[in-house]
Amino acid sequence: MAIGIFGSKKLADITFDDLDILYAYSPNRETIGDVQMQPLFNNVTSVDFKKFIGADGLYKLRLPANIFKNLGFYSILIKPKSFETTILDCSYVVTNDNNSIQISKNGIVIPTLQFLRTSSLVGYQIEYFDNNDIKIRNVSRIITSSDLVNISPNNNSVNQGAVTYILDPNGNNLFLTVSPDEGSLISRNQVIDIGTRGQKILLTNTYFDPFYVEVEMVEHTLNTIAIGIFGNSTRDRELGILTYFDKNNNIYRQYNLYERKKLFTHGEIDIREERTIINFNQNFNDALNGNLQQ
Repeated sequence: MAIGIFGSKKLADITFDDLDILYAYSPNRETIGDVQMQPLFNNVTSVDFKKFIGADGLYKLRLPANIFKNLGFYSILIKPKSFETTILDCSYVVTNDNNSIQISKNGIVIPTLQFLRTSSLVGYQIEYFDNNDIKIRNVSRIITSSDLVNISPNNNSVNQGAVTYILDPNGNNLFLTVSPDEGSLISRNQVIDIGTRGQKILLTNTYFDPFYVEVEMVEHTLNTIAIGIFGNSTRDRELGILTYFDKNNNIYRQYNLYERKKLFTHGEIDIREERTIINFNQNFNDALNGNLQQ
C-alpha cells in the first residue's frame, strides 16, 4: 500500500510548432555520412501536420518519400523547439509605491517579435553562447516569469541612470526572470550569471524529452522476399524468361535464363539475369490456362 502522492506520466500536449525534427543520412554503417543533422520540415503547415495523425501528444510520423529515398541509415532526432535570440539588457523591473521607486525583481530583457505565437515562456530553458558564438556546455537556466515591459521613465531614481523597466501589457520587450538567479545563503560570495547585454542565448521549451531513432531504408521487406519464396511464378523455357508475380498476379520481377559454356572445359553455367525491359506478355493467368503467347 502506497502512502503519499501518486505520480504518473502523461503525454505532452504539443503541436508541430513545439518541436524540431532533424535527420542525418549514412549509406552504411562503415561510412560516417552526414556529419551535421538538418531539419526535416522547414515550413510545416496545418495541412501537413495532419500527416502526424494523433492527439494529446501521441503522433504517428510519416517520413517524406522525397527525402527518405536512398538505401541506408537515417538518424532522426525529435526534440523540443529552440529559438535563438539576443539579450537586450540585464536589469530590474521597478514599481511605484507611494511615489517611491522600488525594485521588484531582476532578470533579462529580450525582443518579443519571434515569440508572439508563444503564450508564455515560463518553464522554458535558457542556454548561453560565449563570445566565440559557441554554446557554453552544461550551463542553463529555467524561466520563472515572462512579462511584457517598457523602459521606466524614472531610471535616475534607481541606480545612477541605469535602464530599468516597468510592466506594460503593450510593451515592446519581454522581461524574463530565471532560476537560479542568486547564490545560496551559505556561499554568499557565489555569483550566479544570468547573462549579459548583447549575449546570444538559446530558448527551448521543456514540454517533452528529446529522443533519437534510427531508420534503415532497405530494398526488400518481408513481403517482397515472400514473393520470391512463396509467390506465383512462371518459367518460359522457349524464351528463357523467369517471371515472379505479386499477390495480385502483377509482374514483380523478371529474369533472363540462359547457359554459357566454359572456355576450356565442357562444363556449362546456368545464368539468371534481371531484365530491364519487361515482357508483359508473360501473363500468369494466360500461362495457367495454356493461352500464353510470345
